Amino acid sequence: MIELFPGGWLSGDKEPEKRENFTSQLGFILVTVSSAVGLGNIWRFSYITGVNGGGAFLLIYMLCVLFVAMPIMIAEFSIGRKGKMSPVGSFKKLAPDKRYWIIPGILSVLTPLIIMIYYPVVSGWALGYVFESIFNWGPITSDPSTAFSVFSAAPTSILFTAAALIMTAGVLLGGVTKGIEKSSKILMPVLFLLLLILVLRSLTLPGSFEGVKFLFVPDFTKLTLRGVLDALGHSFYSLSLGMGIIITYASYMKKETDLPKATASIITLDTAVALLSGLAIFPAVFALGINPAEGAGLAFITLPGAFAQIPAGQFFSITFFLLLFIAALTSMISIMQIPLSFLEEEYKMKKKTALMLITAFLIIAGVPAALSFGPMSDVLIFGNTFFDATDKFVNIVLLPITGLLCTLFVIFHLGIKNSKQIFMEGAENQNSILGKIYPFSIRYIAPIAIVLIMLNGFGFFNLIFN
Repeated sequence: MIELFPGGWLSGDKEPEKRENFTSQLGFILVTVSSAVGLGNIWRFSYITGVNGGGAFLLIYMLCVLFVAMPIMIAEFSIGRKGKMSPVGSFKKLAPDKRYWIIPGILSVLTPLIIMIYYPVVSGWALGYVFESIFNWGPITSDPSTAFSVFSAAPTSILFTAAALIMTAGVLLGGVTKGIEKSSKILMPVLFLLLLILVLRSLTLPGSFEGVKFLFVPDFTKLTLRGVLDALGHSFYSLSLGMGIIITYASYMKKETDLPKATASIITLDTAVALLSGLAIFPAVFALGINPAEGAGLAFITLPGAFAQIPAGQFFSITFFLLLFIAALTSMISIMQIPLSFLEEEYKMKKKTALMLITAFLIIAGVPAALSFGPMSDVLIFGNTFFDATDKFVNIVLLPITGLLCTLFVIFHLGIKNSKQIFMEGAENQNSILGKIYPFSIRYIAPIAIVLIMLNGFGFFNLIFN
């Protein structure tokens, strides 16, 4: 029989004897939050909330987090906590007699690797716009659309993409405690500080209260089925589900970690970042007479022009794009850790060697994604640029399928009761509301919701309602 991973633990090597652990529950929470807080919370959340009408969308999104995203997160936590290995190793360990269950483990390594082909491109834009805001302030504010088109199409964008990847690898070189945990304890407070600065500036603009009303006062006449489906999909995307991150980080936590309390903190902090980003953006958008439904161009095209209209706008532009880059960096650290832990455990690679290999591969593989807005914009895959094709493949196919398989693994193999017991180990409150919601939600709500996300991604509902 041909071995899928020759030479690794899957072919018979022993499980690694010693595994790093997070030094504290706070460290575990901050690291997991940093993985969830990324471009999705600041860039994507703001523009899809704007497109879908504000407050009503926000309410549906929060319900989706509670009844769909949270149960899937608990399922992944229980797999990682019990398996104590990378996703591939955990599934292999928990289902040694049923080798087909290794498929979600493999996908949990493949998915973050593909995400890191295009995600650093947007991270590079954020990093680049920090410098553009410092040295090229006039052009990016006088004609923001043209400035961004020129910037994103230039081959030099590859340099910013590479810089983002090298910084990520530099953090990971320090390991779980000295690299990931230490960086999260620094970067997350900085991120919140920058967010608060932007929120205060935004709320002090004349007419800003209309933006607050837009974000927090539900108007269900503006909510469509598309908005509900977008809220469902974003709740899944926002918490880094289906990427192997939750499974991996759960494998590094200490036995006494109070997971229900940690999960509640993670969801609260992740949602808080999304709300703060909304408070930083929408009051300014309304105060300056900008259409909140500008879409994906809101961050890189609309906001630079808006910053130019307020006192000290250049400072706040630098602050915003620095915030955006830090958010992206914290996510990239977590995403890259998945293939890194796989190579370390399955192939016994040294960390430095594995990081050099992964970083070199991603820089090379990321070139077509970076050039998708310039020299390679005419190179199409099923009608999409390389950047869009990889993005859609991940979000429409890989993430939902991996999340669904993890859910089915808990239902049909690990067992929901067993999964709940693993999750509740070390919990101070054994009657946690999360534990009560979990069994019903993971069995009935989560699988249906994931199927709806996939159908929506493939345009099924467009065909029906058109």
